[in-house]
Amino acid sequence: MCNPRRIRVRATRQLAEAWEQEVRRQVVRSGQAVAEARVREPLESTIGGPTLTALTAVLGRISGWEQDAQGVFRHELAGGSIAFDPATRELEIVARQSAEVRSVEEAVATVRTEVSGEVEAEGVGTYYDDGWRGITEADARRAAEQSASLSLDEEARARREQARQEADRNAGDGVRDQAARQADAAFAAASAARSEELRTAAAAALTAVGIEGRSLFHQALAQAYRDAILAYARARQADNIQCTDSGGVVEIEFEMQV
Repeated sequence: MCNPRRIRVRATRQLAEAWEQEVRRQVVRSGQAVAEARVREPLESTIGGPTLTALTAVLGRISGWEQDAQGVFRHELAGGSIAFDPATRELEIVARQSAEVRSVEEAVATVRTEVSGEVEAEGVGTYYDDGWRGITEADARRAAEQSASLSLDEEARARREQARQEADRNAGDGVRDQAARQADAAFAAASAARSEELRTAAAAALTAVGIEGRSLFHQALAQAYRDAILAYARARQADNIQCTDSGGVVEIEFEMQV
């Protein structure tokens, strides 16, 4: 077999193309809409000093009650919370409703994109002097020309894709900003509408939350009354102190001289 012969063909193509393309950006906004309904009940006329002292001790040891930095005791409930402030002797009941709010907005801009300039490629064909495999010099030249043409097509495609990406990147920030503004406005409107619905639901739920919350508080208050009375009896050296709790009824007996 004779040495191979190679034919190299260089081809050029002038690009001068322009088109319009869409640049799209989508922005999602999500968050919680929350609404509350509350009622406050003053208890200063029903909770005296000794009972208040006992009550703070009781609330401090019952599971579920937490005291914050301001000294307020709070208990979370299904759909709300209850709080007692020893400083003001106020009971606050809060019904709370929440829901997920989500808005999706898309902005689109049409931009003009151009690609121009010369692309160049080289193709190679191979043949043998002895006609091995029946490949002639003409066959090799056609193969080289075809290879060069395909390379030109690929280079032109790459130039177009690069131009598309650059146009998308250059316009992208502005389109995204527009989508963000639309999403912010839509989210604010949806949150406001949902919050109004939730306020109505919270007001309707306030009675049920209040029943549960007052029950928990009155259980603690009953223990506080018991502790305050027992402390009173012990402080005055009462005799025969007896305390029984049956069916939620607390009976305290003691004897003391007056």
